[in-house]
Amino acid sequence: MKKTVIGALMVISILTLGAEKGKTTEPAVPDFEAQMEKADKIESYKAKKDSAWHKNEYKKVLKYLKKKK
Repeated sequence: MKKTVIGALMVISILTLGAEKGKTTEPAVPDFEAQMEKADKIESYKAKKDSAWHKNEYKKVLKYLKKKK
């Protein structure tokens, strides 16, 4: 009885794992609007470099803006 139940569970698990691997994922389509908005934010921030910001703070924020998705 145990062998039958374990065998049935193994067969079911093999079938479900095989079905999951067969699925194809669509490649991610880049969101051009979001990329353009991000580039605009970075460029507008670079334009503020000459303001009263300390250079270290400027570099930290610029690094954060480039890393942020």
